[in-house]
Amino acid sequence: MYPLIAITFLATAVLSAEIDPSLTEWKLIERGVEIIDFPLNQYILQIKSYRSNIHHKGDPLYANNTIVDKSTSMLVHYMVNKRRIGQFVWNTIPYVAGTDVILFGCQAPYSRYQSNPCNGEFEQIWSWNFTPKGATLTCFDEVQYEVDFQYARNPSCRNLGSLEIDQLRFTNMAGFYYRAAPVENKVPSEAPEDLKVETFATTMTTLPPTTTYGGWAVERPTCDCWTRECGSCKNLECAVKYDLTASETGVTVTSVLNRKDYNTIRLYNSAGKAIGYFQWNLKSMILEGCIFCRAPRMPGIAKGDFNEWNFSMKDGVIRISVGGEVMYENKLGRGCKRHYQDVQYFAFEKMKCEGRYTVADGMEPGSLLDGTCHGKCQG
Repeated sequence: MYPLIAITFLATAVLSAEIDPSLTEWKLIERGVEIIDFPLNQYILQIKSYRSNIHHKGDPLYANNTIVDKSTSMLVHYMVNKRRIGQFVWNTIPYVAGTDVILFGCQAPYSRYQSNPCNGEFEQIWSWNFTPKGATLTCFDEVQYEVDFQYARNPSCRNLGSLEIDQLRFTNMAGFYYRAAPVENKVPSEAPEDLKVETFATTMTTLPPTTTYGGWAVERPTCDCWTRECGSCKNLECAVKYDLTASETGVTVTSVLNRKDYNTIRLYNSAGKAIGYFQWNLKSMILEGCIFCRAPRMPGIAKGDFNEWNFSMKDGVIRISVGGEVMYENKLGRGCKRHYQDVQYFAFEKMKCEGRYTVADGMEPGSLLDGTCHGKCQG
């Protein structure tokens, strides 16, 4: 049985009309061989997988004697103008004696993982990042494989950084999932003027303090930051300035809870740089790079209806509470705690006007987060 894998693509900073917005939603790979349109040079390819319980002592064969163990390996061909150019293969487990990852055509392509990948976790999140200079494979936030295109002996590898890869071919990956979403600092130099993303200042134009009136908490809509005006969640005027890593109260939201639609909170550091996101529904919970697990059973939840819930991450402990009762708690490991130690802004991604969040003491909403989401929602 193949390991269940989902692919996350972090969307580019370019608002390109050629990118299908539906790529940002989870999609099932239904066939053993399936081709999708995807600009690998503009996006990070992120795979979510389950670690295989098979223990290997031997060496999987690649190259001329290619034998790929489908129970542990993931295989993706990359294509240009419908022509296969190359492929990369990697495993869900480290081989005791052998090679774990390959980018075909590059110098010294056969490589061992640098450590037990994904901290040995059952749920894994892999990331392939192709740039003009090279390619990197990480699991969670730990680098497992790197190749430098510029110093490769093979011309086909040296040219990899300049190829306009436009399609991916998944082989023997039926039952896996993929999706996409923006990568920072990947704006092509020849992008049309009307598609170039505006550079937004990280200073906040805060609204007058409006946390309470006569003791009543103020609620505002969960404005979607995935818009042109918000620069696909890059404009901090569409975010709330708030130190989540020190907050006892966290973020309180009222939204629809079901097993299909995700509630997404994008997280930023003090410099205004997006460092990850938290997603959850009644099926699963995801903290990018650190947590991918099933959501616990939540008795008393009105499925498919509006529920009040709270997200907090004080001192590296992720908590989800519903109706004041803690439903989920996870203490982050050292690497993840360090990555999320400075969360100073948050925004809501692809959430609806009907959702509401409580403007707690100390929160400073950006100027586009008014009661109507700057005219996009009814007051």
